[in-house]
Amino acid sequence: MMRRPGMAGALSTAALSLTLLLAACGGDTSSTSPQSGSGGSGGGAGEPVKGGTLIDFQNFSTGPQDHLDPAQASVLQGAQISTLLYDGLTEYDFTNREEPKVKPAVAESYTSNDTSTEWKFTLRKNVTYSDGTPVKASDFKYAWEQVLNPDLASEIAYIVEPIKGAKAVEKGEAKELSGVVADDAAGTLTVTLEEPFAEFDGVLSHPVFSPKPKEAFSKLEKAADWEKQLMIGNGPFKMTKPWSSEDQELVLERNDKYWGGLDNHQAYLDKIVFKVSKDVNSAYTDFEAGNGQTGFIPPGKFKEASDKYPHATEPNLGAYFFSFNMENPQVGGAKNLKLRQAISMGIDRTAINDAVYDGSRRLPSGLTPPGLPGFEKGLCGQYCPATAQVDQAKKLFEEWKSAGNSLSEPIKLNFNAGAGHEDVVNIMIANLKEVGIEAVGDPRDSKTYFSAMRKGDCYVCRAGWIWDYPIYDNGVNAEMKSSSIDGDNLARLNDPALDKDIEDARATKDPDKRAKLYQSAEKRGLDNMAVMPVNWYAGQIVYTDKVANLVETPLQFVLYDSMWLKP
Repeated sequence: MMRRPGMAGALSTAALSLTLLLAACGGDTSSTSPQSGSGGSGGGAGEPVKGGTLIDFQNFSTGPQDHLDPAQASVLQGAQISTLLYDGLTEYDFTNREEPKVKPAVAESYTSNDTSTEWKFTLRKNVTYSDGTPVKASDFKYAWEQVLNPDLASEIAYIVEPIKGAKAVEKGEAKELSGVVADDAAGTLTVTLEEPFAEFDGVLSHPVFSPKPKEAFSKLEKAADWEKQLMIGNGPFKMTKPWSSEDQELVLERNDKYWGGLDNHQAYLDKIVFKVSKDVNSAYTDFEAGNGQTGFIPPGKFKEASDKYPHATEPNLGAYFFSFNMENPQVGGAKNLKLRQAISMGIDRTAINDAVYDGSRRLPSGLTPPGLPGFEKGLCGQYCPATAQVDQAKKLFEEWKSAGNSLSEPIKLNFNAGAGHEDVVNIMIANLKEVGIEAVGDPRDSKTYFSAMRKGDCYVCRAGWIWDYPIYDNGVNAEMKSSSIDGDNLARLNDPALDKDIEDARATKDPDKRAKLYQSAEKRGLDNMAVMPVNWYAGQIVYTDKVANLVETPLQFVLYDSMWLKP
């Protein structure tokens, strides 16, 4: 559910300590060893050095984000900040990138019943917020209820919906989650789900499940005011002043009351200054000018940047695609399937990858990328060719027209401006012209782009997804399930058979059988061509020689608490 405007457009991520951020790592428990094996990049090992200020030009390289509160942060850059400020009940260990493991975080341990409908978490006793207030079980329950508060209108509230009673809170029919029992005296949290969900412990690693200090939060007039003040968290860093989306920088300081995370250490950096840039090109120019230590590689600069600087450009769990609005009379519905297939077959994915990304990304055969447990190659079949299949695309387009259809206007390719997508869209427009399909680019304000697309403004809209946690469910549930309409299902796809596959998969404990059900769901969505894959992501971060132990997880989160600056 997590989107990156500059790369994915999206995502999801959660309550984890940045020490292992959403996909954090886990592994080493000594207080002096560098974070390693989390999956990502090095940047120099050796003994950690405490102190110093990091100037960062990569996280906000595409401009300001609308939300930093984990209850609302639906885009990667905002969620990155959430994970630095908050830790949740669980997090992922990517020591083995091919077999990520979910582990307890603020929860010291947990169990589930045989049907995976009830989960009991026992909290650690040494976890406090940055103001020294203990983190209580009731803080989790209260925070989750605020996510569902209809006045907040969180676009990621659907992630909490598996919990019993969540929809009643969301509709304003109840104030409390009936499926959550918090016992502060015992330090336990018992969660009952509406339906079986064998991988719910992994879902809880998403930042939306972060705790909030009830005493401070309850004094607010509105839940949305939380991120407009000094948010109090339990993560490795803390805020220094209230934040506004109009600010040109965001400053975080080390939280000296941090419990240490799974790696049992506090952040090494004293401070991080996240610079907010106008666009990816100006951010990279600032980085090259020596104004900061970390930067984000813009389109067309991959080879040059990776030859010149240390970099984090490994393949990761992210997909770049366009969604067709299935409710749009011009491109949606069964009658327009051949039009959607013609558009997909007419796109030259290799040309896009070579011209825009210097060949650094992978060509897709579906939505779900390699490296995710359950991945199956070829789910998109012939309709996601590596190079444009102009003749087949023309044939499909002619068949569509022969059925009595016609284009009343050029196809609009929506995208968020300033994030490096213009070149991709221009290539697509030229590709489609060869097929005989007229298309135009429709650039939108990057800050409000995804909110508009979620509300149904999508025509053929550029999107992307970076997995919030390494389970198959995260992608297909967010992008294709009907319950995610008005959320991350920008295609507004409503397929009862697809929904049932996902529900059955959630209830299945056997990982192989579960994977087959998720694959079936994804294939239905791709057969409908509701989602048109363009490429699978790789990292785009560069940094200077002064940075040590920069680790980017396969979920594209940087473990800022585990890096340091060389003297």
